[in-house]
Amino acid sequence: MTKTFAARIAPAALAALLTGSMFLATNALAAHQYRVAAAGQLTQLAATEMQVVTIVGHRIAHA
Repeated sequence: MTKTFAARIAPAALAALLTGSMFLATNALAAHQYRVAAAGQLTQLAATEMQVVTIVGHRIAHA
């Protein structure tokens, strides 16, 4: 029991720092993946809307 206060608290402080760092890194990665997925969905939606307009226009032209 001759450890100083700093020697006893250092592992807990490092663990807390590591936990916080991992949380922030995971959050940043998830946010990036969400932005990529949302952009992909918008691109797909725009392409689908363009196809619908083209198909409807094509059907009206032959009607």
